[in-house]
Amino acid sequence: MTNSIKPKKLAFCITCMNRLYHLQQTLKKNILDNYLPNDVEFVLLDYNSTDGLEQWVQHTMQAHINSGILVYYKTTDPEVYHRSHSRNMAFRLANAKILCNLDADNFLGKGFAAFIIQEFATHDTIFCTNNHSFNDTFGRVSVRSEDFMAIRGYNEALKSYGYEDNDFMNRLMKHGLQPVCFQDPEFYHYISHSDTSRVSEEHIAKNLSEMYIAYVNPYTSIILLRYNDNSTEQYTLVDNVYVYGFSEVPLSIYEAYLDEKVRIVLQGDVVKGRWDADKELPTIEVENHTFYKVQDNDFRIRTIVLLTQAINFNEVYKQMKNNTIVNPDGFGKGSAFKNFDVSHKIIIS
Repeated sequence: MTNSIKPKKLAFCITCMNRLYHLQQTLKKNILDNYLPNDVEFVLLDYNSTDGLEQWVQHTMQAHINSGILVYYKTTDPEVYHRSHSRNMAFRLANAKILCNLDADNFLGKGFAAFIIQEFATHDTIFCTNNHSFNDTFGRVSVRSEDFMAIRGYNEALKSYGYEDNDFMNRLMKHGLQPVCFQDPEFYHYISHSDTSRVSEEHIAKNLSEMYIAYVNPYTSIILLRYNDNSTEQYTLVDNVYVYGFSEVPLSIYEAYLDEKVRIVLQGDVVKGRWDADKELPTIEVENHTFYKVQDNDFRIRTIVLLTQAINFNEVYKQMKNNTIVNPDGFGKGSAFKNFDVSHKIIIS
């Protein structure tokens, strides 16, 4: 996709699927705290929300759209939230020299845009991120558009929550860039929320009917998922921290996040099948293991988070080991409408 309009210096790229309750708190304030309409744009990609996001933007944010600081896009294609694809799509829709991922629950803080613009004006081979405090600002990564394109965006093989930011930053460093961290406490405010909000729109949580768990030993568990269509997936999780301890933690924080010895990881491949039972059962027997049905929703959500992190880590580790190309068939593909103009569909190929 090409854009003939002169690019701005910086675009904050927000993706949102049914998180209007967060945007209602953050979007206006972020714009007002960083109101540089000649230099900055906020790109909001409505990832097929059904919670009234489009109506809210149209009724309350039109003045910011008119000023050019806010650009609203909506895609009606996705059925579930795919964080890597949605970010790639928003980044490619943006028209700016610097691209910054901005989660819907983040407050930028006053002057963050000016800070980022200045950092990139004075350094050539950098990307910018937080100070590794591992809170909900960890994904606020700023990168030049040409570097984003050069590393082929966020890894769309990572379909759920976990490691997409780590993988992205690791590939930026392999591309020759150095991380620069923002330090001002003003830039670190965000809305605390549950893991349910974090993963509820993603594939597993949205399609899961039942979860069962079998305990093999103190560091190994088997997770059995039954989906609404009666398909099943079975994963074996191993706590490598228990197995290896912390004796070999790498020096680099990015390497540490990509080291299998300090992670809960998958053992073997996913086992797929079909559900044969006629009714829900509190326990089932599979291959000499007793599986207990997970009844507590909080435990179920926490397990989904651990599982998706392990699945994504496994994919990153495999790609790094085999030195395979990320997103070989392209990235951020899709269609969207801009600023409520449904007569003109923008195609990203």
